[in-house]
Amino acid sequence: MHFISGLPRSGSTLLAAILRQNPRFSASMSSPVCGLVRKLLDGMSANSEFASFITDEQRRRILRGVFENYYGDNFTSRTVFDTNRAWSNCLPLLGDLFPGCRVIACVRDVPWILDSIERLVRRNCLAASGMFNFDSAGSVYTRAEAVARAD
Repeated sequence: MHFISGLPRSGSTLLAAILRQNPRFSASMSSPVCGLVRKLLDGMSANSEFASFITDEQRRRILRGVFENYYGDNFTSRTVFDTNRAWSNCLPLLGDLFPGCRVIACVRDVPWILDSIERLVRRNCLAASGMFNFDSAGSVYTRAEAVARAD
């Protein structure tokens, strides 16, 4: 099990497409697994009334089960690359669940990312993109601010 993370518009989709050409690999543009794992972690955290009934080993099995069940037969028969930008926030967890895993972090100069997003918005002027939750009627400056926000 390996992971692809990194900045938006930095090549993770292209990398997954290239990896997918090899029949030994399973890779996709983006998966919901990270969101599922994070929600489960929240549900099993100290904020939950049931947290005291769940051991670390049970948490580990539950979280690994998400991967095993989402990827099914691919999990054991192929090398899986799960893509999500948020994996970079979960490195200690990934190391605990999959000790031999690797994370590929796609990077790109920030001005190039902003330029790429702006080109995308202008190319699709009739269909506003919800990709970064900004108003396409805004200016290039408001869109750049929306992308740069920490939330």
